[in-house]
Amino acid sequence: SLEDLVARQRPDLAVLETPFHGMNARSLIVLAEARGVLLAVLAGRGVEIREYSPAEVKSAVTGNGRADKAQVARMVRLLLATQGDGWASDATDALALALCCAQRLRLDRLRDSSLRVK
Repeated sequence: SLEDLVARQRPDLAVLETPFHGMNARSLIVLAEARGVLLAVLAGRGVEIREYSPAEVKSAVTGNGRADKAQVARMVRLLLATQGDGWASDATDALALALCCAQRLRLDRLRDSSLRVK
């Protein structure tokens, strides 16, 4: 189960993409239910949750919030110094989310350290 997986892996942080608003109503309901279960399990385990919009992820990875999937995939491969040509689009999306989060965490730390110095 999802609870067992989270218990075994013991993540400190989970990164999610905010829902895409152009979805049809049925898909949006199914996604909302799945997200609700995931968020409840993660919160129950005390996992920090960060969410980023598709435009934020694209901007962090490519510098362009309107980049297409091919551009994002190319930059993910370049940033991770790998070929990665056989990756499923879901894997590329997950890696792009992770890269976006890493960048934001680094920026947060820099901002926090500069505030402490003043």
